Amino acid sequence: MLDWFGHGAEAVLSLGYLGTYLALVVEGLGLPFPGDAVMVLYGLAAANGKFQPGALILISVAGYLTGAVISYALSRYFGSVWLDRWRPSRMMNLRSFERTTSLLNKYGPMLLVPGRFLPGVRSVSSYVAGAVRMEFSPFFLYTGIGVIAWCAIWVLLGFWFGEHITAVMHTIQSYLLYITGGLFAIGGTVWVVRRKLRTPS
Repeated sequence: MLDWFGHGAEAVLSLGYLGTYLALVVEGLGLPFPGDAVMVLYGLAAANGKFQPGALILISVAGYLTGAVISYALSRYFGSVWLDRWRPSRMMNLRSFERTTSLLNKYGPMLLVPGRFLPGVRSVSSYVAGAVRMEFSPFFLYTGIGVIAWCAIWVLLGFWFGEHITAVMHTIQSYLLYITGGLFAIGGTVWVVRRKLRTPS
């Protein structure tokens, strides 16, 4: 299994819990980084007795939220001038940014929960939330829910499935878009129903 992560696996693990935190800060910043694979690696290490899974989840959530809040703050307070410098670069995909902006305008903060599982959306959602000047409270709440689910799922997959995780990850990634689409459909239906109930007849 460690071969699947390449020769850097032992180097990542040698950093311990600090490595977990730093890795997830990078993930939260939306930089090109295989965060899901790293979390599975840590989960596998926890299954082998090197880490406590609960501590891994808590520390990874803290790291991810740190990166996400930094991304949100940079985008919100430096605005379009700062974003215009980054969007054309490889560090921030313009198509992903535009797609996420459209989805966020449609679904609101609710997008930040399933959006953590969508490639492309995950990497830019915090920047988009800041750019559209979403209030911090809903941003932090929905991002927190999504981050907790994301971190827990990947750590526990590594912990429970161990050497079989490669096949499991391929299966999950194959169905991820369908699952996320279903969540959007459910969330959209709930939003429409609640809006109709609030509208006076």
